[in-house]
Amino acid sequence: MFRISNKYFLFLMLIFIVGCAKRGTITGGEKDTIAPVLISSIPKNFSVNFTGKEVKLYFDEYIKLKDINKQLIVSPPMNTAPDISPNGASRFISIKIKDTLKPDTTYSFNFGQSIQDNNEGNPYPQFKYVFSTGSYIDSLSVEGTIKDGLEQKADNFVTVMLYEFNEKYSDSTVYKQKPRYVTNTLDSLKTWKIENIKAGKYVLVALKDFSNNFKFDPKKDKIGFLKQEITIPTEEKFELKLFKEKTISKILKPSQASGNRAIVGYEGD
Repeated sequence: MFRISNKYFLFLMLIFIVGCAKRGTITGGEKDTIAPVLISSIPKNFSVNFTGKEVKLYFDEYIKLKDINKQLIVSPPMNTAPDISPNGASRFISIKIKDTLKPDTTYSFNFGQSIQDNNEGNPYPQFKYVFSTGSYIDSLSVEGTIKDGLEQKADNFVTVMLYEFNEKYSDSTVYKQKPRYVTNTLDSLKTWKIENIKAGKYVLVALKDFSNNFKFDPKKDKIGFLKQEITIPTEEKFELKLFKEKTISKILKPSQASGNRAIVGYEGD
């Protein structure tokens, strides 16, 4: 009788334990929809008289960088790209500057949608880190829209640039030199805005820059520009229409063919 009661007791205990286990099953909770938050940076954001070679950004949770090479916009553009790390999950981002910085210049690092939390991929949209090598931060801006001259829909990742309009500027500048300031429409926007600009006269140019070098290659790129220079500050919004420039044909040296015939070739459209 005791053995039967003991078995019955153990059977009841087993049912109780299984029931508790079912009620206590972890479901995972609600999905995280909160973006990472910057908690500190060294030096502080919008610092002046910057002379360093590295910036560190610290966040409230583990983050990852997605498509950083496409999303990061550095203005003014640097001759040598900064080293952005780490590649995996981390609570901080390191920006190592490899270029020589210009004096009395405001630099901005716009990360686009690249900074995301490590678990759910929630982006920290359009986070921007800014510093100046001078004693103040340039705060002027200019904005507008992008259209395609022939297609109904404009391209993604269109670069919009400002060149200083001075005695050094010429029609060949866009082919040979990088601009003073730059932004990008990235993968979803047809609007653009360049910020942290110094007052002055500029030439405004848009480029579908297939080489990603901030220089116009008429064989590959689309271009759009205003015929007149602009003066900043301005409240006006500007529309830039992209088009593919026809390359000028180049006559090649004739070559002798059979008989009295010669072959003349050319390069271009």
